[in-house]
Amino acid sequence: MGAVEGDAIQTTMNKTVTLVNPVGQRAFAALALAPRLPTLAGRSIGFIDNMKPNANLFVQYIEEMMRADYPDVRTQTVRKNFTSSRLIADRLEGKVDALVNAWGD
Repeated sequence: MGAVEGDAIQTTMNKTVTLVNPVGQRAFAALALAPRLPTLAGRSIGFIDNMKPNANLFVQYIEEMMRADYPDVRTQTVRKNFTSSRLIADRLEGKVDALVNAWGD
């Protein structure tokens, strides 16, 4: 029979060990995705570069692809130190119509 979080288990040396799950639980509410923009023409697009290897190249490539099809698109890029706990998207709030977040290793 398996142990449950917080269960006390007797060991062979007659000591008690309490098992705790370090992952924890998170409460969240389901949110709907933002509606897709009908076009990128004349829109402002934000990019978040998380400073992981090649994230800046990914952002640059996506920006170039957008500009090829939508030359009047405006872009803003912010760089996030990946060790930071600050919400970097707040820096773009109200300034962009859509956001691309570069993730990866």
